[in-house]
Amino acid sequence: MKDKERDNGGLTDENGVTDKSAVTDSSDKDAKGNRLDKKKLFYLFSTVGLSAFFCAFYYFAIEISTLSPSLYYFFPIVMFTYMAVLTVLIFVYIIYNRGFSRKGVTAEMLPDEWSEEKKLEFIENGKVRLKRSKWILMLIIALFFTFIADTFVMYALPEIQKFFS
Repeated sequence: MKDKERDNGGLTDENGVTDKSAVTDSSDKDAKGNRLDKKKLFYLFSTVGLSAFFCAFYYFAIEISTLSPSLYYFFPIVMFTYMAVLTVLIFVYIIYNRGFSRKGVTAEMLPDEWSEEKKLEFIENGKVRLKRSKWILMLIIALFFTFIADTFVMYALPEIQKFFS
């Protein structure tokens, strides 16, 4: 009996029946893994592209505001608009995902009087909401990166330049 278990990777029960659902084809796994990697790369490059766009416009606003005294208030308007948009997006993301109260919830954690269908629907709804709100998260990360870059340029870069001069 133990030889059979070893031959099938331990997927055989005590009656010698092999669990076919636990055996996966490696080609399916690779194909799915590549699809996920392509999707993650898409999100990564989209976020980097959005970050570059937001940073470029932000620093363009700084340069425009230094050209003329009449344009002095252009940069503060852009800066506070970025801050307001970032704040609103963070609140929308949290509210849309219902405070992440559905993340990591299992059927056993839900009320016993709920039917299995209702429990499954509740859990799936949380997963769907997280997937649908990825574009908001990309915007949040891009705007947040803009403020990190600005903080680095304002505070850390002068100190680094002093150190090397």
